[in-house]
Amino acid sequence: MKSLIRLGLTLSLLGGTVLGQASIQPAPAVALSEADAMKRLEPIPVFAVTNKEGVPILASVANPKDKTKQVQIATFFMSQQDAQSLVTALKKQKPDVGNSAKVVALSMRQAYDIKVKNKDKADSLLFEFLPPKQQIDEAMAVLKQNGQEVKQFNDIPLFYSTGGKDKGLLTIEQGKNKVIPFYFNKKDLQGMLDQLKQRDPKLSSTVKIEVTSLSKILDSLLKENGAGIQQITLVPDRAALQFALEQQKAAGGAAPANKSAAPANKPATPAATPAKPQAPAANPK
Repeated sequence: MKSLIRLGLTLSLLGGTVLGQASIQPAPAVALSEADAMKRLEPIPVFAVTNKEGVPILASVANPKDKTKQVQIATFFMSQQDAQSLVTALKKQKPDVGNSAKVVALSMRQAYDIKVKNKDKADSLLFEFLPPKQQIDEAMAVLKQNGQEVKQFNDIPLFYSTGGKDKGLLTIEQGKNKVIPFYFNKKDLQGMLDQLKQRDPKLSSTVKIEVTSLSKILDSLLKENGAGIQQITLVPDRAALQFALEQQKAAGGAAPANKSAAPANKPATPAATPAKPQAPAANPK
């Protein structure tokens, strides 16, 4: 288990975003390979709680398939605050464990790789990605506002926006390319829309915030072949990313040239895009 989590952070940062009308060729209409799809996860930080040697601290619970047995769970938190809350709780409840516990950042790509490499231990070791409760609540509120009632949201929510005459997915310009952003934090999406309101009130009046799930987006990347699939970009939570970068710098890692992985909040116009992602069902996968 000592090699389960590699300390250190590999974040593939997105470049700066410049407002304007870019002239680009449509992306090839082909689904992504699994490797290419997983690359979309590299800019997304997640957080694990480990002891001072970097060994993950696991929780033991009843095995869902056999209540008479125990299974260990390794949790990757989407929020550094949630991970730190676990450290604080461990210090109070189990000081022998908690006093050496610390929050370690890694990319979601690394976390998924760890999960895959340990798939043969599925009967005794499970992995979970835990989004912040606030974002789950935001997702439920968006679904309700859009007329869909769900009792729970069992996935990582991603927020996006539609607008314009055809209610297409809104894009932003990043360098010479247009990308379709999906945000892990609704507040970051709202920041982009607030700027759009100042720049283009007419378009802003048609905008609608919607929500889907990370699982559905990854499934789309791997299985669909619409031209816009290549444009999908996952935008990390700014606060989580900043924490991860600061931790990396404090550990002696090379500081990235551009410390903002999230595209600047400068929207472009709706573009011809793939079919709108499905909103999660009552129990999204």
